[in-house]
Amino acid sequence: MDSESARRSAAVVGMATLPIGAAILFKPEWVGRTLKLGDHPTALRVIGAADLALVPGLLAGRRRLPWMVARAGLNVAIAAYCTHLARQEGNIGPKVAASALVFATAADARTILALREGEDRPGAVS
Repeated sequence: MDSESARRSAAVVGMATLPIGAAILFKPEWVGRTLKLGDHPTALRVIGAADLALVPGLLAGRRRLPWMVARAGLNVAIAAYCTHLARQEGNIGPKVAASALVFATAADARTILALREGEDRPGAVS
């Protein structure tokens, strides 16, 4: 993946994060029911707000690498929370969510590596 493709990939992640984060922030009860995550609206609102905080940098940041790294880190933290919920409550939803986040983070890693490579080139603006 070249540097420009990596920037576009980061923007796609931002475009996906925007509606997901908004749904989690503004409709946490619905998200919890729909995804079988249980009744945790405060925790879900925090997750939604954290998602939305990353969107501007993913979509329009001059340097997208730090935003993608933050996105991957947040994915890991949310996956850990979902794993905790799965153990605590035994619901299938958190297990599915944690698995999806692991796969998303693996895909994000490819973009992170390409962005890093692009920023390491002399004169590169990523």
